[in-house]
Amino acid sequence: MSAALEDAAAIRALMDGYGAAVDERDWDAFAALFSDPLATDFSGIDAAFAPATLARAAHVAGTRAVLEQFEATQHMITNVQVVLDGDRARCRAVMRAEHWLSGLRGAARYTMFGVYENGFVREPGGWRIARLALRLTREEGNGAVWAEALRRAQGGV
Repeated sequence: MSAALEDAAAIRALMDGYGAAVDERDWDAFAALFSDPLATDFSGIDAAFAPATLARAAHVAGTRAVLEQFEATQHMITNVQVVLDGDRARCRAVMRAEHWLSGLRGAARYTMFGVYENGFVREPGGWRIARLALRLTREEGNGAVWAEALRRAQGGV
């Protein structure tokens, strides 16, 4: 296999690992995916998530605080298109993320559909996600599921 194919495969594996780590709540594996620091842009989900540069530990803690509010999640990341540029790369991938939280008025499920536009850097230990950006394309289900998870993550009971 050529070096370019190996690099592209490694980046695709990072994207697969992202979904698996959050769904399995494997926060050590999740942390290992990222450079330190990393740039994030989740303003496409919620204006409260403005673009930022964060320490890896802060990103992991914030993600964990929200996702652990759900009873379950399932992230499906597909159509990963990788563009290599030396020790840097970028990818575009589509995603569907299911989130379940019962006990609310209405359905227990909320689904996000979107596009990741991520950046990567080759580090001594391999490729890492250096920029994580998500833009929603549509939503289905009960938006109160997401809102309640955010409220709880921010200290609500």
